[in-house]
Amino acid sequence: MARPDTQTRLAVELIRKRLQHGDHASSALPGERQLAVELGLSRPTVRKALGQLADEGLLARGATGRLRVSAKAAKDRRPLIAFLHPGIGVLGETALWRDGVYTAAEERGAIVRSLNYAHYGDAVISGALDGFDGVFLLPLGGEKLPPTLLKRMTSGRSRVVVLDQDESAVGLRSVIVFPFASGDKLLAHLRTLGHRRIDCFNIHPSNPVIEARIAGWRAYLDQHGLEGELLGKPGDGSLGAAYKWMAARLRRGQPVGAALYGTTVHSAVGAMRALHEAGRRIGRDVSVCAVNDEGLGPYLVPSLTSLQTPPRARSLRKAVDWMIGAAKWPTPSLEQPKDAPLFIGESTGPAPKHA
Repeated sequence: MARPDTQTRLAVELIRKRLQHGDHASSALPGERQLAVELGLSRPTVRKALGQLADEGLLARGATGRLRVSAKAAKDRRPLIAFLHPGIGVLGETALWRDGVYTAAEERGAIVRSLNYAHYGDAVISGALDGFDGVFLLPLGGEKLPPTLLKRMTSGRSRVVVLDQDESAVGLRSVIVFPFASGDKLLAHLRTLGHRRIDCFNIHPSNPVIEARIAGWRAYLDQHGLEGELLGKPGDGSLGAAYKWMAARLRRGQPVGAALYGTTVHSAVGAMRALHEAGRRIGRDVSVCAVNDEGLGPYLVPSLTSLQTPPRARSLRKAVDWMIGAAKWPTPSLEQPKDAPLFIGESTGPAPKHA
């Protein structure tokens, strides 16, 4: 048999690398014409390369005659894990989760592909559930997982773990990094400083995590006989939304307590800016804190008292081991750290005498 020419060998190695890295795990292998365009090679060269890979058993022809990734190729490659996240940009919380997934997976020799989706009916999700060994899903804020998707995630071949949201009650293994009771550390800090009224400020879309943080705030106030008001309204969770809502309230002359408990760093930082512009001194006239600083707390001016972001990889290793078959996770449950570190910044101080 004649030895493949240089161009064909190049095409074989380029396509082989795609298969090894799961490039087509969630989508069909492109046709000859498209592959030739993508690889910058001629169509006859790509055809010969595909034929060689089929001879090796890495590609197989389906019922329509179209080539697809074979079961042998899937078996021989390293484990594939998808990180599914909403939106195109990978910033803030999404970036922290992504980095944690990559770290935990690479420690176990798995390959990770970061895939963004626009809605729960997106073909990207369906493709990932069909083609990957494991899937980490970062949910859309404020939207419940639809029953059809839940059924696919609990009965499909891919092992699915939900991030930043507890979905264990509906049969999905879940990972969060802020235990629901950890917000008590912030509230206890404010109480120690003499604050008897602690308002809660939220502009994030409603979801089980946000609801749990608000419920924890209410429970703490009831337990210790403190006062407080829930401020804000569910929105897009942005800094701009927090700033605009708080600035409007202050312009109307409506009260804001001397202690503010932000459900997210965006709510806290947006509020701090509005309070500053209204002449309220942060850390003296009003104390502000946040549950999750997204790594920003110590570097803000003033520094933000917050529960700091624990390393994500530590909480994700169990999930990765389960996805690749190296450990058992027999019952859908919630994986979470025992505690979250408290950072005391300049944004909190003793309660003013008039408060």
